[in-house]
Amino acid sequence: MASIRPFERADVPIVADLLRRHLEGSVELHEEFLSATLLDHPWADPELPSLVATQDDGSVVGFVGAQVRRMRLGERRLRAVCCSHLVVEPEARGGAAGALLLRRLLAGPQDLTWSDTANDVVARMWPLFGGYTDHTRACDWMLVLRPGRWALGALSSLARRQPGARETVPVAAIPLHAAGPRLLGRAFPSPEPLVTSEPAGAAAIAEQAPALAGRGSVRPDHDADHLAHLFALIERSAGRLERRLVRRAGQPIGWYACLDRGTGASRVIHIAARDADLDAVVGELVTRARARGHAVLSGRFEPHLEDPLRRRFAVLGLARRPVMHAGDPEIRGLLGSGSALITQLDGEWYVV
Repeated sequence: MASIRPFERADVPIVADLLRRHLEGSVELHEEFLSATLLDHPWADPELPSLVATQDDGSVVGFVGAQVRRMRLGERRLRAVCCSHLVVEPEARGGAAGALLLRRLLAGPQDLTWSDTANDVVARMWPLFGGYTDHTRACDWMLVLRPGRWALGALSSLARRQPGARETVPVAAIPLHAAGPRLLGRAFPSPEPLVTSEPAGAAAIAEQAPALAGRGSVRPDHDADHLAHLFALIERSAGRLERRLVRRAGQPIGWYACLDRGTGASRVIHIAARDADLDAVVGELVTRARARGHAVLSGRFEPHLEDPLRRRFAVLGLARRPVMHAGDPEIRGLLGSGSALITQLDGEWYVV
């Protein structure tokens, strides 16, 4: 049976090689990426380490990543882990190394744990250790902004089986709103007057974020150091990241972050605003993306986005199998509702 121990810096090249050989991802899982997300992150916590599985001779045969997150439930501080990169060498899978890694990780002192990308095998393991499938975040949403350009790009990508096909067609469904405002005017509400946005850095967002979390009873506890580290990592690994603070008549009402893939597709990984302002923030995002020539806007469905997405006739489709674990019944009860703000920015943002 495999032994489980904390992941150490000396393990980085071994684990990077293990992941490259056995785990596909949207970004290259190189040594710098692993160090930046798991060891050198401002929130890294020795009590919440990533883990490796080893054989009797000490060789590493399995790994699971623990990306530490800081959250709040009202004024209560929470520790959280985004679980990622669970992989085991094929010859060691008969010894239940994967289950041992996951059991040890979920038994840690954190208040909640989640993963955005469980495959069928991993999804079956989570309930064995008290976890469950997070059905509320299993879908992607899509808004077609320029129907002609989108249709041509989608057909071309699909015909050639290009890697960008998943970005251009994130939802396998026919978007009725692509008929345009002449035929489906209700799907194109006019943007609010006096609502503008501006580029925002980590410090500005961290200053405003607590007041813009809306009804998020469980929300990320973002600070400037964490956001600066995260934004720089995303831009090095996944492409241009647009971060904008949205204002109405000069007053902050929300903020969002989206990835510009350079393919006419923009991927939203975070939207936060008070309930009364969410529609205005989403409206500004849509208007700006269309003005910049994007053909399609997409993101992971989050419960707090239901009303603005419904109003715009967004298309939804099952895209992943996220999983969660929380021992506290109060936290568990909130996670599947609009009272929890856990976006892709705080999860596995590198997986489309």
